Parts: sequence; structure tokens; C-alpha cells
Amino acid sequence: LKPLLGQDALHSRALCLLVLAAFAAWFLCMAPPLCLLSAVLVASLAAEISREESGAVDVDDECAASSEEPSCTLSALQRRGVKATREEVKWGGSCSSYGCHHGYHQWMRCQCNPACAHYGNCCYDYNAKCAPATTEPPPTEPPTPELTPAPPIPGSGAAKGYTLKWEAQGTSFFDSFNFLLNDDNHGASQYLTQSEAEEVHVADAHGSHAILRAGPASPKYKYKRMSAKIASKQSWKYFLAAIKFSHVPYGCGVWPALFTLAVDAPWPDGGEIDVLEYVNMDVSKSSFHTGGSCKLNPSAVNKYGYMPDRNRMDYDCVTQYPKRLGCAPNKWMKSGQSWASSPGAIAFQWTEEFLKLFYFPEHEIPADLESDPKPDTWDRWLFSYYPFEGTSCEMQKQQIVMQLNFCGDWASKVWGADNQCKYKTSNCRSVDPLAEYAPEADCCTQFIWDADKTHGTDSYLQERAFFNISWMKVFQ
Repeated sequence: LKPLLGQDALHSRALCLLVLAAFAAWFLCMAPPLCLLSAVLVASLAAEISREESGAVDVDDECAASSEEPSCTLSALQRRGVKATREEVKWGGSCSSYGCHHGYHQWMRCQCNPACAHYGNCCYDYNAKCAPATTEPPPTEPPTPELTPAPPIPGSGAAKGYTLKWEAQGTSFFDSFNFLLNDDNHGASQYLTQSEAEEVHVADAHGSHAILRAGPASPKYKYKRMSAKIASKQSWKYFLAAIKFSHVPYGCGVWPALFTLAVDAPWPDGGEIDVLEYVNMDVSKSSFHTGGSCKLNPSAVNKYGYMPDRNRMDYDCVTQYPKRLGCAPNKWMKSGQSWASSPGAIAFQWTEEFLKLFYFPEHEIPADLESDPKPDTWDRWLFSYYPFEGTSCEMQKQQIVMQLNFCGDWASKVWGADNQCKYKTSNCRSVDPLAEYAPEADCCTQFIWDADKTHGTDSYLQERAFFNISWMKVFQ
């Protein structure tokens, strides 16, 4: 039964014991003299189940008071059927090897242990449900002589405090951006000016949040749907940016992106940071693009946990499509739909030494994020890391860009490979706009434009294709 039941070894064991108990009772009671023996057996098995259900193999409960935590944790994990070595229990390897899952379920045992909590990708309510309470008094620090503080390292955010330099929030949210009209992705978007976007409610700013959404089919251009592309009016070198969101776009034909771009250098030489970018129902991954020479040190990249290059470029960040895709070291990836249902905040920190990207679930957003950020304490939420020390990587002043595109030379090209999208249209094919201009034959464009309203695209996008942003802030 255990392979069929999957995630929780404890429940599999308990169920097996119940089945054995029932079988034993039935078998032994066929001979009346053996019924007493049957009762004793069932009672002992029930006691075993009771002991396990009371938490006898719960890693956190069992080891909370143990001074030999690694040994205790290893023993408890092995009894639960989790394969882990002594070295792994000392916070090595991937947290998933300990049996951690993305969500906590009351009907399961705690899916986390102190090692997973240290890794930062433990159950979202580990601290509330599983972590043992600590009653130790705070350590008394010995007096230290007064010293003159060393000057901060230029460009290093970890060596100095951050000050708020720019923000977009409230009813004036969009006044901090320029509305761009260029589509470099050969997509199905008609990007609007600010006044046009506000008139058709593609851009709506409220007191508590701002919405940027997919609009109706264009009344002006064939094969186009109205949308918006915004870029911050300011740009910065070495900064910390944070964005709080409640929803991001997803869905078939959709190509949303939140990224930074150099304003004073040609692409890709000036650098580009892709914070969120994905198409159709695919996963998002952070990536970095630049020119010249820029290859990251793999051992340095994995300083904060295993981060494979999701672009399979061996951490070479130089970009020259279609063969060189840039580098994408990510601890984990999730789909646009998963991001849309995971409200919280994203932050990215750029210094001379590194680029870091963080994701905070809404209930874990640090108290210091909005006014006095201390990113050197956020490493448990780190999901992408680019160490620049010892490399020739170049990046110029960056502006923040957010856009909602459709189809184009990514979403159109891979439409047929997406099982959730490819059946939404018929009598069409996946077209690569870089190879040919054929929007009338392109499945993605047919669905997004929906000229005769046969696909229900308006309501489909209304439910899925929108950014809901509480605020954006930049600190230096």
C-alpha cells in the first residue's frame, strides 16, 4: 500500500497495521478458543498505531529537546522511510530530500524539520505548526570597546543602510512610468499610451493597488489586442528594488514580463535582469542577459543551495539568440498560474559583487521591507543568485519594465507544445514570427484576437491576464 499512498509513510504504516489487525481477528476467531489471542493481538496493534499517531516519529517533536539533534533527526527520518545520510541531515543537499512539501496538511505529519527551515523552502507555516518553541534567554554580549566604523564598500548594499529613492503607489502609480509603444517580440499586442490605457481600463490605479490588464481586441489593427508596456522614468546603478503583488498574468497566449533594462547601452551589452517571464502555461525562471564575456563560477553560484542553470548554458550569461540564451540559475521554478496564486513580494538586489533575487510569501514578508530593508538577513528567501566577483560581467544603469504581451516569437512558436493550449483552436499551426509573417495561420493569434468571438477569449483573459501591484519601491 505504501507506494500507492505516497507522501506520508506514517499513514501508510498505520493503514497496513489496521489491515493486518482486521485480517488476524477474522482468521483467529474462526476457532473460538483463539478469540482471546485475537483480542490481545488487535489491542497491541492499536497501541502501536496510537503511539505513531501521537507523534512518536515526528522529527520536530521527537528531537526538539535532544542535544544530539543531527543523530536524532537522522534516526527519526529513517524510521519514516525517508532516505537521508548523516551529512545531509547537517543541512546539506536539497530540502526536498527530507520530505518537505509546498503546503502543510493537517492530515499529514509535519513535513519539515529544522534543516528544511534553514533552507528557506520549507512548509509555509513551519514556524507556526512545527517549530519547537524556544525559551532560552537572549545571550549576554560582552562589552566591546568603541571603534571607528570602517567606510562602506562602494556598491555593496550589505555594507550600508538603504534609503528609499523612488516609489510607485496609490492613484498616481502610473505617473512614475513611461508608456512604451514598441513591441520587440513581434507579438499580438497593441501597446497603448497612458491616456488610451486608462480610457479602456487597461491601466487602473486605485488607492491600495494598481491594475494592468489585457484589453479588448483592437478596433484599429487586425490580429492585435490592446495592452500596455510601462518603464520607470528613472534608472539606477546598484540598487534594491521590491514589488508587492496580489496577482500576475497567466494563460494561453499570454506573455507577461517583469524585468530591468539598460537605458544608455544597446541590448544585450547593457544587461537585462528577467525577474518574471513566461508564456502560455509554462514555468517562469529568472535569468540574466549581457554581452561581451560573462560566465559565472558554478561553485560560487551554489553557495546558497543548488541552483542549476535552467537555460542549460553552463552559467554563461552572454546572450545571442537563438543559440546563446543567457544564464538562469534558479533554486526552483513555478508556472505563471502558480505565481498568480502566490501573492507576496519579490525583491532584487544589485551590487558590484552580486545580483540576488528573493521571493517572500505574503505572510512572510519581512517587516523591514517597506522602509528599512536589510537584505543581508533575507537569504532564506533567495531563489536566484548571480555572483559577479572574478567575472567580466557588465551591466549599466537599469530601469524597471513591466509588460503584458501576447503570442509573438515565443508564445506563438511553442503553442503546439502546450497541452493546455493547443486544443483551444483548430485549422491553424504554430508560427514563428521570426521565420515568417503569417498571423492569419497562427493558432495563438487566432485565439488572442478572437475576431468572431468563438473562443471566449475576452472572459478567459479577464479572469487571468492582469497584474495587481500594491507598490514598487527602489532603495539605494
